[in-house]
Amino acid sequence: MAEPIEILQQYWGYSQFRPLQAEIAGSALAGRDTLALLPTGGGKSVCFQVPALCRPGMALVISPLIALMKDQVERLLALGIPAAMVNSSMSPRQIDAALEGAARGEYRFLYLSPERVGTDEFRLRLPRMPVTLLAVDEAHCISQWGYDFRPAYLLIARIRELRPELPILALTASAPPEVQTDIVQKLGLRNPAVFRASFRRPNLRYVVLEEAQPAKRILEICLRTQGSGIVYVRTRRQAETLGEVLAAQGIAAAAYHGGMKTSLRSSTQQAWIEGRTRVMVATNAFGMGIDKPDVRFVLHLSLPADLESYYQEAGRGGRDGQTALAVAFRNAPDVAELRRWAEARYPDFDQVQHHYQLLCNHFSVPNRGTTAETAHPFLMPELSAATGAPALQLYASIRILHQEGLLWLEEDPDDFGYIQVLVGPDEISRYRERSTADGEALAFILRTMGGEVYTRERPFLPDVWARRLDLPPEQLDQQLLRLEQRDLIRYRPATDRPSLRFLRPRQVLTRAALNWGKYDFLRERSAMRLQEMIRYVENTEICRSMLLQRYFGEQDAQRCGVCDVCIGRTRRRVDDGAFEQIRRVLMEAVAAGGARYQDLVRNPSAGSPAQREQVLRYLLDKGVIRSDAWGNLHSSES
Repeated sequence: MAEPIEILQQYWGYSQFRPLQAEIAGSALAGRDTLALLPTGGGKSVCFQVPALCRPGMALVISPLIALMKDQVERLLALGIPAAMVNSSMSPRQIDAALEGAARGEYRFLYLSPERVGTDEFRLRLPRMPVTLLAVDEAHCISQWGYDFRPAYLLIARIRELRPELPILALTASAPPEVQTDIVQKLGLRNPAVFRASFRRPNLRYVVLEEAQPAKRILEICLRTQGSGIVYVRTRRQAETLGEVLAAQGIAAAAYHGGMKTSLRSSTQQAWIEGRTRVMVATNAFGMGIDKPDVRFVLHLSLPADLESYYQEAGRGGRDGQTALAVAFRNAPDVAELRRWAEARYPDFDQVQHHYQLLCNHFSVPNRGTTAETAHPFLMPELSAATGAPALQLYASIRILHQEGLLWLEEDPDDFGYIQVLVGPDEISRYRERSTADGEALAFILRTMGGEVYTRERPFLPDVWARRLDLPPEQLDQQLLRLEQRDLIRYRPATDRPSLRFLRPRQVLTRAALNWGKYDFLRERSAMRLQEMIRYVENTEICRSMLLQRYFGEQDAQRCGVCDVCIGRTRRRVDDGAFEQIRRVLMEAVAAGGARYQDLVRNPSAGSPAQREQVLRYLLDKGVIRSDAWGNLHSSES
């Protein structure tokens, strides 16, 4: 059996683990049930990937996000580690092939969506799978106390019933104490080892600003702060509009949201990771699985609905250990909008029942028979107009119907197709002799993708291939499907727009059938978490880092000394003469023109650098000083 540090060096090239990674991996390797709480950026995936590779066999990984699965499987395959995934974006044939491959021991990792755990295809093959470790990522999703409850996570306990010898490693980035307890109970963890990294991020400077024109202030921060940044907004329209505003001021900014095609999201994200784009203006669809070390600021134009989400998103800054700014903007209209969104997330039963009937009528759902194979295009504005139901409320009802297994909503459009060649060159040559047209498509695949396509699924854009082959896209799709039917390739077609499938014939909904008591409970919990989020931004007395740490159960939290609350207290403790002297020197330098932030901090004419920065940040935050489009500082009165 290999040592964990040897595996880390062999595949990832690191000479040492991050804090707690070695202890967590060692616990899993020893066969002990383990709960690991690592804040965003703590490297959770390494904690189960390393022990799984230390010995023969396969790790079964439960993950809730298709995009995150794809990202991790791609990274493992790029390292030469056999891995596969099973989720709703795949056809029944592809799911069957992946599960059978896992049963034959072809993979070291199988990623599975929680919804697939309860299927016969998985349960019948599980006893044959050489599984040595069960990893549950985003484990907070199993808890009704949590902010992202996923009912399908409750199915995971069935794996323990079928394979009681498997150790379970549950991982999450953010979970308050009651959620931690619930994870242990719901997963049936046996005397688990619990590892909690501190939620204190000493290099993050938490700030809350109340601004009448937050977009203007965001522009100033982007201009005066070097390095990459993220600006989180609530809607797709906000992302596009603010991205255009920043770009018009010469900032390399781009928008990112879930409505973009996968190829565009991928290229936009890659440009940001590589530094060609400096600022990403995004909805909460952005950030999962990204480990960019040099993010210097994370700004929230729109507040999230809970502190768990805020902590994870803000925590994407400063992963290299250097100072990063985490700014949340608070204003009355946004707080009112946030309350409206949070309340709409859990509609009342009569509303859900009414929306279900509207959907069944609109899509002509029958009272009996098979419905799951029919995928209906899902475009929210058009569906809202056709049914007469407000979009936000209708979407909330659809999410509940999805969770209860009445319909399936696929919101992750992917305009990439995926191909892997399953046979060797000799068989390909024989097939080309028998079938000229399809054989040419197979030869094109090999010329375009190279030898790597034999060992892993590779993405491609069907429209681009169709143009290069001078074929209608439908004909290319038919050729690739024929090659898959002959077991020459594995082919996953593109799904270029969201879709809706009804999993069951039309039902008579009752509160009991929908487990409605659960949603009353979740509505109450959601309201409580929203109040904690609002309490955070309205707080002016308690260190913001302390407030976050206490929320996550750390009772021995200490003041950070760098958030806006702490700096305000520090300023008050400095005698008036010292503060006024530093303020006067800074204002004189600003009045002289051409002053820049770092120059003023370095200016040795009054106070220490730390004191000058504290006073300067106070003046900027209060709007006494402003930044122009070139990053020069000016008095707001000039």
